[in-house]
Amino acid sequence: MLVLPVLWLLTAAGIYIAALRSGMTALKWAFAAIFTGPLLLPLFNSHKRLVLNKAHGRNTVLFRP
Repeated sequence: MLVLPVLWLLTAAGIYIAALRSGMTALKWAFAAIFTGPLLLPLFNSHKRLVLNKAHGRNTVLFRP
């Protein structure tokens, strides 16, 4: 019973830290993660990718092995 709320709070804390590191609005993403939990991760990852593409430009390579 206690596992699910703890998982949601840990997800919110992780998304808050990731948003801070990415230069996005961290509180907005943390509050969204508190309400939706781990279901927000795909939306967060796609928005982070869009922010990176907007910052670097359309024709840049973001990953080089």
